[in-house]
Amino acid sequence: MNQTNLVVSLIQIFLPLVLAFLFVYKYVDIRTKTTHFVCPLCRSRFKLSKSQFAFALKTGALNERVVTCPACGYKGRMPIIKD
Repeated sequence: MNQTNLVVSLIQIFLPLVLAFLFVYKYVDIRTKTTHFVCPLCRSRFKLSKSQFAFALKTGALNERVVTCPACGYKGRMPIIKD
């Protein structure tokens, strides 16, 4: 009886975690393929990798992140622009 409760409990814990991970991974994958950033200083356009996008700080404003420009090194708020 305890064995079945343990298995059910593990399924109830790990299944939502796996589904949440897959949802977040797919969201980041889609966002990195369909968006880019424009640096306010040097006007260069660039895309972030999946890991950079996932860990970029949100600013509280809709569709805006704190990122670093690879061309000039400026780090600040930049809006997410759809391709």
